[in-house]
Amino acid sequence: MTEASDPDRRRADDEALDWIVALQETPDDLEARARFDQWRAAAPANARAWEESARIYAGIGEVSAAHSERWTRLRERHDAAPITIPGARRRRSAHGTRAEARRASGKGRASIAAVLSAAAAALVVVLAAPEAALRWQADVVAGTGELRTMTLADGSHISLSPGSAVSIDYSAAERRIGLLRGQAWFDVQDDPRPFRVAARHVETTDIGTAFEVGLTNGAIRVAVGHGIVQVDDARTGRTISERLVAGQAVSVDPTGKVLRGSAPPELIGAWRDGRIAVQDRPVSEVVDALRPWHRGVILVRPGTLAGRRVTGVYDLRDTAGAMTALTKAHGGRVTQVTPWLLILSDD
Repeated sequence: MTEASDPDRRRADDEALDWIVALQETPDDLEARARFDQWRAAAPANARAWEESARIYAGIGEVSAAHSERWTRLRERHDAAPITIPGARRRRSAHGTRAEARRASGKGRASIAAVLSAAAAALVVVLAAPEAALRWQADVVAGTGELRTMTLADGSHISLSPGSAVSIDYSAAERRIGLLRGQAWFDVQDDPRPFRVAARHVETTDIGTAFEVGLTNGAIRVAVGHGIVQVDDARTGRTISERLVAGQAVSVDPTGKVLRGSAPPELIGAWRDGRIAVQDRPVSEVVDALRPWHRGVILVRPGTLAGRRVTGVYDLRDTAGAMTALTKAHGGRVTQVTPWLLILSDD
């Protein structure tokens, strides 16, 4: 099979996004559905672009309830007329070619914004069940864009980054925190009982310290601001790190591979001050870290940008500015369709 050229891939990627807009605007248009089917079958590049776009939209994550009044109206309209997009699950849906999308949204970006907001509202419905399950397990959940800090019964402090969730289980034998999502900073008070944080199968035991634990792309990361922790694999009983001290970090990927690293202690947990410090990490990972801070949706178009590695300090409180800084030096661009929707793509 002949490999599609770069211009063909770019064209297919652009047209796939246009179809997402178009099929959403006229879900009952059988002619548009037929044209979509013809377009997808016309070239392998088209089918690949559609599947890539579907995968991205399926993996976006939680959408904030920001602008809830507007989204509620759009959601009611969606509930009244459910939309099914061919060959895609759990994603925003839409329709048309670029010319058709422009004609359908003749009133400009406001029309596209309404369509994409409706699609985002539909995603909220799809994601409601897993979100409800997480809230059932959690004792504390931080909302989108919300930094949440609390003091526990023993005087220890926890800070949660936006979208994070923890369970709390204090007993006579131990103090146990379960990190269910996101990342958290722990400033632990002395107590005869051990203080442990479980993130999936990785268990961190405090030895008088302040540290952070995070879940990102299936990996578990532990970094120490000051003091000492011990990190263990609860599945195997293996000790990952007997002593992790200030400025040291360890990351365990989904396969169990352990990566050790370091960072200036003052940059560990910098998200508590609205900053994120990144050292030689892929753009996709930085985008995942930024998503909970953005009251809306961030999409990364198929291309090479997601895999490019970056180093820098970014402002979490200005996600649009952070995205622009992230892409500027790495051959990408940011398109802000609405205050809620940012799209990153290759130049």
